[in-house]
Amino acid sequence: MKLSFTSWIRRGLTAAPVRTEPQKRPDKNDNGRNEMRLKALATALFGLFVTSAQAQTKIELDFPTWQAEEPGPAEFWTEAVKAFEAAHPGVTIKKYQVPFREYVDKLTVRFSGGTPPDIVHLPLRNFPSFAAQGWLRPIDDLLAKTDIKQTYSPMSAELDWDGKTQGVMLMGYGMLLFYNEALLKEAGAAVPKTPDELLAAIKATTKPDKGIFGWGAVTAEHPNIFVDWSSWVTGMGASLFNKDGYNFTAPEVLKAMEGFRTAVKQAPKGTSSEAMRQLFLDGKIAMFREGSFFASQLKTAPAEIRPSLKAAMMPFPVVPGGTSNSIHIPAKLDPQRTQLVWDFIQMISQPEWQAKYTQDLKVPAPRKGSFTPEMAAADPLLAISAKASEVAVNIFPATPAVRLNYNQIAKIVGESGIRLVNSDRSTESVLKDLQDQLNRRVPLK
Repeated sequence: MKLSFTSWIRRGLTAAPVRTEPQKRPDKNDNGRNEMRLKALATALFGLFVTSAQAQTKIELDFPTWQAEEPGPAEFWTEAVKAFEAAHPGVTIKKYQVPFREYVDKLTVRFSGGTPPDIVHLPLRNFPSFAAQGWLRPIDDLLAKTDIKQTYSPMSAELDWDGKTQGVMLMGYGMLLFYNEALLKEAGAAVPKTPDELLAAIKATTKPDKGIFGWGAVTAEHPNIFVDWSSWVTGMGASLFNKDGYNFTAPEVLKAMEGFRTAVKQAPKGTSSEAMRQLFLDGKIAMFREGSFFASQLKTAPAEIRPSLKAAMMPFPVVPGGTSNSIHIPAKLDPQRTQLVWDFIQMISQPEWQAKYTQDLKVPAPRKGSFTPEMAAADPLLAISAKASEVAVNIFPATPAVRLNYNQIAKIVGESGIRLVNSDRSTESVLKDLQDQLNRRVPLK
């Protein structure tokens, strides 16, 4: 026989020991009052049980990222988190900013200590070092229930490791030349279309006495020094690596790096990638190279400068580009959280969210159909970003040994990058010392 909650309470109360002392004869209204008390008690207990159950189901997913405050990505992630939380009552996502220059190191420490975040956001070039440690969950079983494999860019194959897919790609991009049209006109220079024209325009627009620099680059120790070097070298049709390992001393690399050094000598000193971008937005830098995703930040420039900030194709024989970032599930996450993180990843992989990603970041999202001719007609920056993405050559090495050791290699290159900017040593000697050091500290064979 099934009992109501009130009947269960009544049965529990009537099962109490019977008192032996004489009882007062019950008033005829006692039964009604007792019934009311029973119902009130049942209601209170039921509310207590519900509150307790709700408290037990509240979950907070930890989501560190270097994009939480970056215009463009910040809008996308904020809206995605809101939508996910609305669809998952009792679940919240704790999204917060970690500076990029510290990000991979801090994440490595967390994984090494057994306390990884729930939602793992990675620069894709660092993915292999995390995958090789067994820190990321293979997701082929989850992907099999979706159309992600069928509808995403072929560049997604970079997330395969040891025969298993261990994440979902968020962005691939081409590099663009961002320029300040007013500074170029003031110097009598046109938008450059060749490497020689670029170096001439950099020289013409550099006016240190006025705090104006012709070129922007990372000139403080920073992981993105490797990106600066590799973008210029790849753009000139060369590579920092070959089938035998490091290729820093090859004649074609030396030639490309001489051009880069000429440019970077006319960049502000001691700047990180974040500081460099801000100087450009403030009208202090005439030109610099950046992933097309930076187009989403131009709207944050001061109103009087914003109309002069534009973008063009890189003036190199080859358009450099790369896979940018990806999203993952940690390997040792409990099943409930694993499902929730996957729900979040699957949500942002849907066509409407991929289209939003394209519009917010001004870079075509990896899902086919996320960029349309209508979008291009409405947004010239997005159109040129799409054009660069279509022809870009990846600046990040495909060799497994290089990919696995990328973080360490980038740090050593960063140290040499400072010497290239601040010393008078020849480019050849700096690169020879660098290659010797890499062969010694990070051998690839």
